[in-house]
Amino acid sequence: MKKFLVFIVLLVSSFCKSFACGYSPYGEDVRYCLFKPQYFNYAQYKSFFYNADLWGFDYSRNPEDYKLNVDSNIADWYNYTNKKVSIDAIEDFNFNLSYTDIHSKSDNDFIKYLYRHNKTTAIAYVKMAKNCEMIGDAEDVWERNENANNKSKAELLDKIVEVTNKEQNQYFKRKYAFLTIRLAYYSGRNDIIKSVFEANFNKAKKDYLYYWSLFFYTFTKSNPGYMVDVANLMANSPEKSYASYFYFHHDFKIQEALKYVESKEEIANVYAYASVQKVDKNLDYLKAIYENNPKSQILGFLLLREINKIEDWVYTPYYSNYNPSTDFGDFWRIDEKVKVTTETLRNRSENDRLYAKEVLNFINTVDVTKTQNPIVWEASKINLQFITRNYTDCLKNISLFEKAHQSEKITAEIEKIKALCITANQEKGNAIIKPEIEPIILKYKDDPRFIFALGRELEFKENSTDGLALMSLIEETTERSYDSGDVEWRGNRIKTSGNLQEFYVYFDYLDFVYSAKDLQKIVDQIDKGLSTEFQKIIYAKLLKDKDYLKDLLGTKYLRENQLNNALITFRSLDKKYWDDNYNAWERGSFGDYYVFDQNPFYDFKYTNSFIEHKEKYLVTKLSVTEHLIKYTSLANNPKTKDRDYYYFLIANCYYNMSDYGNSWMMRRYSSFSYGSNEVNESYIDEIEYRNKIKAIANYKLAYQSAKTDKFKALCLRMMDYVEKNEYSNSKRVDKEFPQFSSDLSGCESLKNYFTSRR
Repeated sequence: MKKFLVFIVLLVSSFCKSFACGYSPYGEDVRYCLFKPQYFNYAQYKSFFYNADLWGFDYSRNPEDYKLNVDSNIADWYNYTNKKVSIDAIEDFNFNLSYTDIHSKSDNDFIKYLYRHNKTTAIAYVKMAKNCEMIGDAEDVWERNENANNKSKAELLDKIVEVTNKEQNQYFKRKYAFLTIRLAYYSGRNDIIKSVFEANFNKAKKDYLYYWSLFFYTFTKSNPGYMVDVANLMANSPEKSYASYFYFHHDFKIQEALKYVESKEEIANVYAYASVQKVDKNLDYLKAIYENNPKSQILGFLLLREINKIEDWVYTPYYSNYNPSTDFGDFWRIDEKVKVTTETLRNRSENDRLYAKEVLNFINTVDVTKTQNPIVWEASKINLQFITRNYTDCLKNISLFEKAHQSEKITAEIEKIKALCITANQEKGNAIIKPEIEPIILKYKDDPRFIFALGRELEFKENSTDGLALMSLIEETTERSYDSGDVEWRGNRIKTSGNLQEFYVYFDYLDFVYSAKDLQKIVDQIDKGLSTEFQKIIYAKLLKDKDYLKDLLGTKYLRENQLNNALITFRSLDKKYWDDNYNAWERGSFGDYYVFDQNPFYDFKYTNSFIEHKEKYLVTKLSVTEHLIKYTSLANNPKTKDRDYYYFLIANCYYNMSDYGNSWMMRRYSSFSYGSNEVNESYIDEIEYRNKIKAIANYKLAYQSAKTDKFKALCLRMMDYVEKNEYSNSKRVDKEFPQFSSDLSGCESLKNYFTSRR
């Protein structure tokens, strides 16, 4: 029953807390990584890939991405058959067949080979191995036949010890010895593990059987020297690298382990073991590994892992305005006092570029020809040269790399770095998409992280037009879903603002961050026309959204109180656009949610109409802007007879173009509050939008122009209404016109007071 209880504990512990407020990207969703371990054949270290989601086996990923080429025991049998039997057939036997499948009429090519060539010793061994598997598989998790199972296991263990001792063929004697050690471990017989290991492996060659057996033997050791054994397992046994870490890392102490090393290779292995899960800087350990064993296979992987950290520390905040993926402080709001802004993220990225320079300096001292995997060193050097903005040497080394390694998987990423490097290596204000990188962009246009990063590089160089075109392109080539390959980023027009809005589509980013002047350049470029096929491809989304961008431009001019420019922009849209959008027909992108169902000059939400609609027209952004300009001109003209009336209508409109109004869509594409502490840290008109300053100012002008006390009282009443967003007692009315206070405490008398204007 105790195993059942353990199962229950593990099941309960697998549940995690979740937020009710919905998805917010973090971790692997935002991490930037150009150099993936699978490009360099490091599948054996899959458990130690730099990954923000899981510090252990990555069960959620495609297992084919992490599959070892061939397990060591499979390769051993392959060589035993003189390579006459396929790897697939041996794997089929090893992973799928059982004891009863071993016979002369088997369809498996490996078994056929053994019988055809009369390999009786091998047949006896594989039968014993499958018999051990049967005993292990027959274990009763409900523990109802535990005594019987233990007896069977003990009998088999005694038998295999005897077989091991009698076997004369050293090849099979060592195989039997491993079977014995493994079964003894699961039987709790440390005495047998010790005796069999010391008799068969202490002075034997250090092949996979040695390391597999050493793994179990290590559990029997009590002196701290075992830490060197687990480090050697990590470095030399692909199949046991994760297990050696999982079972022993909690008690591993590097300084203690170094006291028991017997060679420079073991020194390197100890430093490697201490490195595989470090999430902070690890350069000193890399240097120690290289100094003691430059041919270390794990050294190349650990260098790559360090590059992945630097990519995360530099690229993630630089391109996305998110903290690095393993820094969860911002997401979990661990330290509310820390203000994360575009400026602080840039500074952090720049600081980590200095560490990248340190790693680059180390690589420059390395003789890569003496390393086990020179390609990872050469590629890492290129990546770091780009990160440290050494563009000239970066491009020079890219040229050499492309000539030498045309067929390598990593060459595709080197091409992408080339495009980024050429783009970044331009003068601010004069950057363009250079002709030589156009083929690279088209080749990798389906890689959203690369395309977005390239767009950001152009944006940083003040070519926002081409930059936004590339950033919009990712929406044409990716499905909008919660996929780790999708691009999410944050931003704000104010570099020191802690209010960093999240973005998934370019339009929202343009809406939140860009000024009307910035957007005007983009619209002008689209209107000017696109001359090349390349431009038509990268501008495809912007061309499709041309009318929506003009809508956004006019909206931005409204926010900036440039009414005439807003009018010019809205008039450039044809009638069909206004027919398709901002109504319940939902033929355009702005459908039912954006409907103008009331006239902002005459009507209020949740309030009976109290102002006569003297002018009747279809309410659109265009018609509202036209009338706002018209009424403002009339109200500001001293010769106008009804200035108080027009100021009142203007005030109504500005109120209704706020977060509580019926026409908030005049100035927003979604309406929600950021909280009182974040006002004026988002849209340029945020204070006006939330506090209705223009509405209050125009009600005051209406009050000053009014001819009757009742209308003056109504103007005062509306000023209080705008501030409170509710009809209640008005302090302004109570002070100046207490006789009207009761009438104007609700909305029943509004019509009476408005018609008393004259």
